[in-house]
Amino acid sequence: MRHLQHSLALCVFLAFCSHSLLQSQILRGIVRDASTNKLLPGARVLLLEARRGALSGVDGSFRLPSPFDRQTLRISLLGYQTLEKLVESGLQDTITLDIRLKPSPIRLRTARVETERPVSENMPTQNITTVSGQELERLRGQTLGEALQNVAGITLLQTGASIAKPVIRGLHSQRIIVVNAGVAQEGQQWGAEHAPEIDPFAAQRIELVRGAAGVEYGAGAIGGVIRVEPRHIPHGDWFGGEAQMALFSNNSQGALSLALEGGRIKPLVIGHSPLGIGHSPNDSSNAPMTNQPMTNDLLNGFGWRVQGSARKAGDSRAPNYVIGNTGFQEINGSAAFGYTGEKFSIEAYYSLFTTELGIFRGAHIGNLTDLLRAIEAGKPLADYDWTYSIRPPKQQISHDLWSVKAKFDAGFGQFEMQYGWQQNNRAEFDSHNSRIRGDSGLLLTSLERPAMTLQLTTYSLDAKFRHKPLEIAYGDSSSSALTGVIGASGMAQWNVQGGRTFLIPSFQAESAGLYAIETLTMPDFTANLGLRYDVKHIAVRGSSSRDISDTTQVFTGFSAAAGIVWNLSKPEYNSLQTSSTLNTQHSTLNTSLALNLGMAWRAPLVNEQFSLGVHHGTAQYEIGNSRLQPERSYSADLTLSHRAEMLRFELSAYANAIENFIYLRPDAANPTVTIRGAFPTFFYTQTFALLTGADASFDAVLVQFSQNNSLWRIGGTASLVRGTNITDAEPLIFMPADRVRVFTRFEAPSLFGMENVFVEAASLLVRTQDRFPQNADYALPPPGYVLFDVSLGSAVEALGARFSWSIAARNLANTPFRDYLSRYRYFTDDAGRNVILRLSVPFGDGR
Repeated sequence: MRHLQHSLALCVFLAFCSHSLLQSQILRGIVRDASTNKLLPGARVLLLEARRGALSGVDGSFRLPSPFDRQTLRISLLGYQTLEKLVESGLQDTITLDIRLKPSPIRLRTARVETERPVSENMPTQNITTVSGQELERLRGQTLGEALQNVAGITLLQTGASIAKPVIRGLHSQRIIVVNAGVAQEGQQWGAEHAPEIDPFAAQRIELVRGAAGVEYGAGAIGGVIRVEPRHIPHGDWFGGEAQMALFSNNSQGALSLALEGGRIKPLVIGHSPLGIGHSPNDSSNAPMTNQPMTNDLLNGFGWRVQGSARKAGDSRAPNYVIGNTGFQEINGSAAFGYTGEKFSIEAYYSLFTTELGIFRGAHIGNLTDLLRAIEAGKPLADYDWTYSIRPPKQQISHDLWSVKAKFDAGFGQFEMQYGWQQNNRAEFDSHNSRIRGDSGLLLTSLERPAMTLQLTTYSLDAKFRHKPLEIAYGDSSSSALTGVIGASGMAQWNVQGGRTFLIPSFQAESAGLYAIETLTMPDFTANLGLRYDVKHIAVRGSSSRDISDTTQVFTGFSAAAGIVWNLSKPEYNSLQTSSTLNTQHSTLNTSLALNLGMAWRAPLVNEQFSLGVHHGTAQYEIGNSRLQPERSYSADLTLSHRAEMLRFELSAYANAIENFIYLRPDAANPTVTIRGAFPTFFYTQTFALLTGADASFDAVLVQFSQNNSLWRIGGTASLVRGTNITDAEPLIFMPADRVRVFTRFEAPSLFGMENVFVEAASLLVRTQDRFPQNADYALPPPGYVLFDVSLGSAVEALGARFSWSIAARNLANTPFRDYLSRYRYFTDDAGRNVILRLSVPFGDGR
């Protein structure tokens, strides 16, 4: 594979380039937790005499040019004791250090509680999981949904190998808001096969909010929110980057990413000058810092970053056959430019996502007899040869996003504003064209013209004000703080439908919302309350061919959220001064209990009301319902969380009652035959639904080896969802099956000359879904299955560079299976064994 050879050659070339950039003396090292050996990103590493610094990267590593033979090194990280040590380089070209920081519970002057349990910026009681650092690095090259599939409470709604949508506690698509670089993603997300158009290499951090989040993120966040944060813009007199590569055996996929970044920052005076808005103490970028006096040079404070990636894959392979026409190719890129000052910061961001992907040909069938025969056969009716070629039926998609955000510290609070512009273009080519007979020129022209196009253009504006923390006396020596935010958001969008075939009409929509959130932080608990009001206007352009008249609709609704976190372990505090205007309060929480209550809503979407045609990607005929009413959700979530050195676990139980729950129901007795072929029929309807369930996760250290501080640990996750159609007294259709994932893992800081060594074995057990409405589907749910995975990796020094590598085998036993939420389960098995190789190398000052 020539393009894969080119990828390897590029990585080697970049490694040599990085070596040539090094100075004669280099100080390098890795920062770890002294108690657990956990790698610590975001630690501040300063050479005091040289007035130079850096932040440790996602793997805990740092690198600094060392101009003096003898100097003082200071390492600090929020929640750990500051360490200072004298470093003498002598005649060595490179000095390697193993830095171990001791945990130190701290108290700052102020506002909210931060712990190892991730918290929302505005709603700190919410149930949140973060995927970042090495965990995210080991998932590079996969889709957003696949990067989250091992998180408790998450399953996947898949349409082939290239489309995977996350399902949070049984809810997906229009009930989950995906926030990309601070902007809510708008890209025809209503489609089951319309996955978020986000570069899998662009994210530095992914946050998952389970449960209703309508107050903070707006109407529609009934199931939860996924926040995708790109790499931070670096600041400092430096230049660096990283090259990454991933190879996948199942579909012979190759993926490559290259990131470059650099800039300058206004100097930081330790203990005197403010850090500057937007430069978080926990910022995990490798942004160097200085210890020089403040300057008025306008060039200080600027930073930039550019990143690009490409992926190409052929047909996926089930254990016993090729899944024809399921290849894809992507070209993605992003760029950011920002300025950070003492009181003001601004950042401009652009991203482009483009893909062409094939739709499984065995799902597009010419007549009713063959459709029923294909469903009953248990395998595709035709055999396919493996190829990289992508033929109709297929989709071509592009998504552009522009964003500008600014922050201003006014002393009495902080103002924030973000403007976003997005355009999503989708072209769908159906397989009916390939059956055209007659003039070859006419055939070629027809094949090149999409059967349907959709162009969605969205403008958004969000503004908020965070008031200064209000100190409240509490007891003799403790204090509490009241923090809050008020905000407004608005959106306008236009969706234009074109082509020869019809699925949804063109429409225009506008929405606006106002909200307020207040949080009270006490020594023993944290509580918050939020309220929001939204209004949405929709104007639908009629279609005479589909008997749809021009329609105007207005929907309004309130959202509310209340939560409390009790600190069941007594936090300890010590004092640490900071000059940041908006300070924060930090404590060590070993055990906590959180209760969240939420009320959210969403308006019915245009596709749910006015669809009438073949939904190309899912190969089904969909019929809308213009009488649909807004959904209204009432939810409760209780979470017990424990964090200790040797054991971590989290248990959550939840209930979500949804009035007017909108869903697609199969019409099993009446498949639809069109000129494009025969397709299963689905229609939109409503019911009163109740979703209940539980999530669990745990991670325990079984053995800690004192000789080299290595660990042997076990862990796992479990998810259970029960969806009930209360109106019809039957189970809800298309709910995730119960699943449990367990793993055992060995970790070593160093072994056989390698660093950060890990070996892991895991197993996924999925139960047969036995809760489904009788005689309501075209096929019974598939049987449960058990899959086995193994992976290993490390970091090594070679060719003057630091390489991180990993090898993983998914579905090691090559087990045939079909997941209940696979959109192709009527026609084919899911993909078989997949061996994945990943390689990354930082270069320049980013090493």
